[in-house]
Amino acid sequence: MKKNQWFIPIRGNRLRKLWLMARLLFVFVFANLLHVSATAYSQNRTVTLQMKEATLEEVVQALKLQTDYGFFYNIDNAESQKVKGLDVDVREVAVEEVLDHILRKTNLTYTVVNNVVIIKSKNQVADEKKMITVKGKVVDKENIPLPGVTVKVVGTNMGIATDLDGLFSLQLPEGKYSLEFSFVGFKTVTFQAEEGKEMNITLEEEVKEMDEVVVTGYFAKSKSSYTGAVKTMKANELKAVSGTNIIAAISALTPGLNLVERSDLGSNPNHVPELLLRGMGSFSSSNNSQVNQPTIMLDGVEISMEELYDLDINEIESITVLKDASATALYGSRAANGVIVIERKKLAEGNMRVSYNFTANVQFPYLKDYDVLNAAEKLEYERLSGLYTAEQNQYGDLDLNKEQYRLDELYNKYYQEIARGVDSDWLSQPARVAFSHDHSLRLYGGASSIRYELSGRFNNTQGVMKDDYRRRYALGFKLEYHLPNRLTFSNRTTYNEVDTKDTPYGSFSNWVNQNPYDRIYDEFGNPNRNMSWNNDNPMVEAKLGNYSIDGTKTLSNTTDVRWDINEQFRITGNFNISVSEGRGESYLSPDSQEFDEEDDITKKGSLAKTDNRDVSWSGTLNVAYNKLTDNNSLISVIAGTEIRKEKSESSELKVVGFYNDELNFVGHATGYPTGQPSGSQDLSSEVGFFANANYMYNNRYYADFVYRLSGSSKFGANERFGQFWSGGLGWNLHNENFLQSDILNLLKVRGSAGYTGNVNFEPFQSVTMYQYDNTLEYLHGIGAVPRTIGNDDLKWEREFSYNIGADLSLFDQRFNATFDYYLKRTKDLVLDASIAPSTGVISGKQNIGEMENKGFEFSIDGMPIRNKDFWWQVAMTGSTNKNRILKISNALKRQNEENNNQKPSSDTPAPLAQYEVGESTTAIKVVRSAGIDPATGNEVYVKRDGSTTFDYDPNDRVEVGNTTPKLQGFMNTNLSWNHIELYLSAIRNPNSKGPCLQTYTTKDSVCICWELLNAGDMFITPPVPLV
Repeated sequence: MKKNQWFIPIRGNRLRKLWLMARLLFVFVFANLLHVSATAYSQNRTVTLQMKEATLEEVVQALKLQTDYGFFYNIDNAESQKVKGLDVDVREVAVEEVLDHILRKTNLTYTVVNNVVIIKSKNQVADEKKMITVKGKVVDKENIPLPGVTVKVVGTNMGIATDLDGLFSLQLPEGKYSLEFSFVGFKTVTFQAEEGKEMNITLEEEVKEMDEVVVTGYFAKSKSSYTGAVKTMKANELKAVSGTNIIAAISALTPGLNLVERSDLGSNPNHVPELLLRGMGSFSSSNNSQVNQPTIMLDGVEISMEELYDLDINEIESITVLKDASATALYGSRAANGVIVIERKKLAEGNMRVSYNFTANVQFPYLKDYDVLNAAEKLEYERLSGLYTAEQNQYGDLDLNKEQYRLDELYNKYYQEIARGVDSDWLSQPARVAFSHDHSLRLYGGASSIRYELSGRFNNTQGVMKDDYRRRYALGFKLEYHLPNRLTFSNRTTYNEVDTKDTPYGSFSNWVNQNPYDRIYDEFGNPNRNMSWNNDNPMVEAKLGNYSIDGTKTLSNTTDVRWDINEQFRITGNFNISVSEGRGESYLSPDSQEFDEEDDITKKGSLAKTDNRDVSWSGTLNVAYNKLTDNNSLISVIAGTEIRKEKSESSELKVVGFYNDELNFVGHATGYPTGQPSGSQDLSSEVGFFANANYMYNNRYYADFVYRLSGSSKFGANERFGQFWSGGLGWNLHNENFLQSDILNLLKVRGSAGYTGNVNFEPFQSVTMYQYDNTLEYLHGIGAVPRTIGNDDLKWEREFSYNIGADLSLFDQRFNATFDYYLKRTKDLVLDASIAPSTGVISGKQNIGEMENKGFEFSIDGMPIRNKDFWWQVAMTGSTNKNRILKISNALKRQNEENNNQKPSSDTPAPLAQYEVGESTTAIKVVRSAGIDPATGNEVYVKRDGSTTFDYDPNDRVEVGNTTPKLQGFMNTNLSWNHIELYLSAIRNPNSKGPCLQTYTTKDSVCICWELLNAGDMFITPPVPLV
């Protein structure tokens, strides 16, 4: 295959989008042509037969295997029994020719009705007066027509599907028939066919609790025999919380799963939030902030947090969060932070159906939290703070009279501006009312043997800062084929593209820090460059040609195979390959205020370009054995193997020196700022073997055991493989005779313990790495210096955890509750340890850290009202977590000293992290203040022993709080009336800023949302005179 077979050089965003639309249209038309041609071909299929001394039944069975025709006849009829000794030898002939041949010397004939061959005696035809017509309408309990319902004549292959109005009509030979009505999500029912009047069929929804089945990513288990701590969410529950933001919905519905956001970024749509399950289990680094992120599995394939952030919520069937060792041990090295398992919607048979979902979202900038001074108040505040009073400098050579004259002139200048009516509203300049919209289209259908799905999506998400966006394009096709011998084959191909742009208006804090007596624009209508106190006007940057854009394209293909050998044995396999390409550009105009102090024109203006390419593939193979014994006991054993490989390459180029914004191509740059283009490469491989055994006795007592052996190229040669295990016990108390009750649906206690691992850090940590450079001269050419020192004994981070929980369900599952208590202790944390400088580096990776998390979780929901037209649901989740460091390295202690010596500033307004044994990783430590001394105007600090001083000493810092609240929770209520739903939610999190009440109104597949969002939170410092 040629390398450039699928690459067509089209330039420009508009042409590229047109090309993508053309490809989408081609696939859509091609899929429909396949559907139409397949239908026509199946009805006129030719057959090839070679049979001797065959009976009528044998010939009919052979015809059924080669065609989609159904056959309707009485096998026990005397005329049918006489037809035997048939010789058939035909090749590529129509079915009608075969039937004419075998029935020509018999008393039988045939007719074709609705793609069904009806064989009957010639005497019966003579006696028949008419064909009967059976017709009717199928609706749901709200009397809404149901299109695509399968109507089948019981005992035959005759059938039809209802049309868009739920109507059906069948022509049948006169007689008595039973009709079976089936539809996905509804109970299958059977009715006696009625001639002469329209049948009215009402289907009831099939109420199956999703929680009854736990999806682990490798297989599905019955929750009644599951010992792990899990949370399963249906698609409608997720969409009720958020119509587009999957991450926010998961964290809101899952106790113990916290959404980590940066409030300073406000509603930036391009900021991918983080998830933290049951506390921080490892130390993050600047190179890898994802070390504490859960593993995310989509249909058996691992994806990144950004891919989850961009996933279409309309494709999701369910999401399961696996929390403890019993639930996650199958993933071994990737299980320490929990696992999020996502299942997409299954394919359904029937005529082609079209599903379209539209979601609109309006965001309003919420600026009432910023109670800032107006122009007159700000100037008076500055005067009272001494900003316009001359003071001697540190050298003692300042002429105070001249300095006071200068400050008086400055004060009068601002005073006169205020007198002219200048009172600039800086906060509203970068903000906007953002409108976001999401469109999702899905076409699906097929027969029992072959099914298909074609999906497409466009999403445009905007933040409340002007001119930013995140645009998502997606196209997918899935084909599923079922062979008669219980073999199922499916293949899904997806293409995803994400384009992002950051706001050119910069950080919102820049606008908050502006003085209201400064004009935004000068007298000529241009952004004002003459600002007070040498401040930069953020409007200047916003109106230049600055930009920062990124884009990612991903092509993924997944193949699944399942072979149901018999009732007890099953083999499943999965293979995935994914290719991703990304690019980014960040341009800063030569007229930017960043270059005001640069005199060299060849260094004004900059352009940074990044490119990356990721290739990954993975495969799994599982063998499952299940046996149900006579005493209602279940034995389940699953064993399998997995292999994964990832390769990532990135490069960066930065150039400077541009004449103007129109000539911002890299070829117009004058040179490099420093050094040369750079790049990096990451390679990693992993292999695993696992086994799971589960036993349930009489649906009362159950035990679960998991073992996994994992090997990774990220570790040293001596510790490349790690062993992980878990065990759990459970008791279904509600099945005991002494607790039998009509109001008690479920009462289960469970407990589990085990070891899992963590491998979420960058590769090459155990290998000695060198950096080559042409500036390093060596005897025989280019020299090299070590970057890292290898460690052959570097091993897995191991986490021991136990979990004790209980599940309760009452009043026909109208009241449900889950409680869990857990403890996690992580050992052998991979940290930097100080080593001899003579090696060429000052630190290397070693297993020397320990950390502990423990906490409590609960989830309660109830449905006070539930009837045909109206229902009301109330739910609440909550969690606590206490984190504690047990052991750290000397290198981390050295970092503590550096952080300790750095005072808070505008660049680092929050206290930097302090990692100390016995304390939390999220502890806030500051030097306490006793206020301002009225005599001197200096701040008074409180020392550790309680005494006061004017001298700031970082060693006097004490813990005053924690960024993790003691209790985090989520409350929501749902009201539904005639397909119109109102959703209200409130979040309990002391760290969150601004309003916490969200409302969503939905009707059918259209969702309209209202949100009030902060543009961004920042720290405001008092004015400082510039000397």
